[in-house]
Amino acid sequence: MSGRAAYPFLFRWLHALLVPSMWALILTGFSLHSGSRPGWSLLWGRVSCWFCTGRVNYWHAWAGVAFAPAILGACWDYARRRVVRRKIGFRPTHVILLAGSGLMVVSGFFLTNPPGWELLYWTSRWLHAILGMAVLPLGLLWHLATGLTRRAKLLVPVFHPWANPQWRPIAGWLALAAVTSCILLNGWPLGFPWRDLVAARIPGREPSDLAALAWDQARPLEIQLANGSGLNAGRTRAEFRALHDGGELFMKIVWADDTESYDDWPWKKTAAGWEYQYTSMDECRFYEDKFSLFFPIRQCGDFERFGCAASCHIDGRFGYGYKGSHYRLDVWHWKAARTDPVGQADDQYCGEAVYGEPGAGLHHDPCEGGGYSQNWSPDTNHPLFLPDSRGAVHHGSFPRSRAVKYTAEAGAAIPIGAIVPGIMTEPTRGDRADIRCQSHYGDGHWTLYLRRKLETGSPYDVQFAPGGRYAFSCAAFDNARLRHAYALQVFHVVLEK
Repeated sequence: MSGRAAYPFLFRWLHALLVPSMWALILTGFSLHSGSRPGWSLLWGRVSCWFCTGRVNYWHAWAGVAFAPAILGACWDYARRRVVRRKIGFRPTHVILLAGSGLMVVSGFFLTNPPGWELLYWTSRWLHAILGMAVLPLGLLWHLATGLTRRAKLLVPVFHPWANPQWRPIAGWLALAAVTSCILLNGWPLGFPWRDLVAARIPGREPSDLAALAWDQARPLEIQLANGSGLNAGRTRAEFRALHDGGELFMKIVWADDTESYDDWPWKKTAAGWEYQYTSMDECRFYEDKFSLFFPIRQCGDFERFGCAASCHIDGRFGYGYKGSHYRLDVWHWKAARTDPVGQADDQYCGEAVYGEPGAGLHHDPCEGGGYSQNWSPDTNHPLFLPDSRGAVHHGSFPRSRAVKYTAEAGAAIPIGAIVPGIMTEPTRGDRADIRCQSHYGDGHWTLYLRRKLETGSPYDVQFAPGGRYAFSCAAFDNARLRHAYALQVFHVVLEK
């Protein structure tokens, strides 16, 4: 056997896959950790300029797809040669790297598919962080230092996968890679039927109360959301049900949230004057509760494989991941203070991200008028408008029709400690007004009802049809502007014929 083929073929093949994928996971993993919620992130949720930016979730997932079958194959090969055949000696570095990497695969699966059992989730999270940020990088650096010094002559032989190829090990590895990739890529291309939200068909009518629909006919779908701010250590569970009548789609969503939040950067009267209740653009205190759904407008392989990770970006100039995509996503964005008081959810879409523009890649559907507006201006140190009476304030906002221009006399009459909403509302008209809603809060849970026509004719909306299957994912916000608890899994709405 030639010097280049001194190592077994499977060993060389796996070695060539593991090194680049492992380094890619470590580099992108540091970015993901630094951008996670404050209190968990060592950098308090801020991505340093020297870390990887952009679609970090997306590239981390792709690296994991290459890494998982390679490390599982390497663990099997090592155990076979070390334990069964006793052909290789014991090296602690090999054991640390192989065992640690195997645990990374298992814990990573539970982080992207959060289990309902919290102990398992948090054990996986701590294990993933400790291994990924300390144990494996140090072990890999030691392994690299050894390879560049004491075993420098073996660098070429160990990274020469095509010398004397053996197709049987390749076939076995490809079979393993097909299984692990299907699991990691959200069941693509086969799909996971247990992640389907089946919209049962009901007789067509115009319901005045969405809560009175036949929700018992709809099979529930539970979705675990994680890595947000607030909630239960950043986690919550959302239960979905769906119905349709051939003309409209109806959704019922229930999720746990211990606090009912309607603030949206309000004003507070103090002895020293007016205080704008604002901490940063990464607001996690003076803000409203929200819930959002994402649908690719046309079938998209990236979304089917990675869900929201395909369009989520991380950058040091933003407090958290922002959306931006080369394909359009239809975004249904319910906001407790800004849209719920007028019975609407914001109809938005996600497109190409442009730095410097508000929302980066998130845009409103075309609007013919109306909508919410902020009761604030950088040129003033007081609200722009006041509600004409206390009764005008409802759920953290007041109608624009009940707003009066702020005057010093009116401001002086307001008692110290009073709160004036930072949002004025008005029903939206046009394409942006396609989604109507109804909600209530009780017993530590939000219950949200959404309705929308199956076909709107808008190029910014997903178009539904009976018998169709449509990918989606979702996120919950607990009085947070950006830091949502999200699902990286992909789900599908299936409309009965």
